[in-house]
Amino acid sequence: MAVIRAVRAVLSQEPYRSRFTFDVYGWETEEGKRAQKAFCFGPDRHGFVVLGPDGRALKCRPSHFYGEDEIRGDLDAVLGK
Repeated sequence: MAVIRAVRAVLSQEPYRSRFTFDVYGWETEEGKRAQKAFCFGPDRHGFVVLGPDGRALKCRPSHFYGEDEIRGDLDAVLGK
């Protein structure tokens, strides 16, 4: 839950709030199962992904060993900052 709180905190700020949406997929949902197979989540099969408009992964972090600074850095990189 710490990563979810960190993502929500970052996305409550501009310029992120108006540029990104945030979805959480449960481990056992169909969306979650597809994500576990499709992205760089590693052996624990969960993490954080920034998708482009075409659905391609622009940034991906496995597991939950990161916080607001890393999330902000990933979003800034996607925005070209």
